[in-house]
Amino acid sequence: MERDVLELAKMIQAQAKTGLHFVTNDYELERYEQIMDTTIQLIAQLSAQEPERIHMALHSESLYVTPKVDLRTVVFDDKGRFLLVKEKVDGKWTLPGGFCDVGFSPSEVAVKETWEEAGINVRPVRLLGVLDKRKHEHPKTLYYLYTIFMLCEKVGGVEQPGSETLDVQYFALDDLPELSTYRVTKRQLGMMEPFFHNRDLEPYFD
Repeated sequence: MERDVLELAKMIQAQAKTGLHFVTNDYELERYEQIMDTTIQLIAQLSAQEPERIHMALHSESLYVTPKVDLRTVVFDDKGRFLLVKEKVDGKWTLPGGFCDVGFSPSEVAVKETWEEAGINVRPVRLLGVLDKRKHEHPKTLYYLYTIFMLCEKVGGVEQPGSETLDVQYFALDDLPELSTYRVTKRQLGMMEPFFHNRDLEPYFD
């Protein structure tokens, strides 16, 4: 129930922010700003974060609100184990990846993030899925996120951590370390594992 209320608050906030983009008079401006302030307070209570932090994050975005895009690369070794990186920020493990930067295609983001976080060069092979984080077992987050999963092949380099990671290793699905569930879940890795055996499977999407 609490998660549903948080998602509704974020949706109302996004609608108010978009309304500010098209406002035509002072009365509408004042009302949309009041809605923004109210939803910031509500989101802060539901997500256990400071209102000031949420205010800064929300106002740093463009006024027309759309979902953010996260991309994760799926790299298997010859035993079908997943390449995982240990994040500095929380000391937990995830697939290489991150937010898609403006000016980079999804394939370019996959290559860039895997090199920066895991020290290897990869070749993007195919799309595995596009998932709505709201529909999966992730902790609450401030942003509305879609995650792209992309199968990649290692073509060079040596597995080593980068500036944002502490370690790089391959893990089997039945022997996973503690996952950074803000970024990926065991169930999602289970969805991706069959692609090691059959690359012709249909991609997942929400």
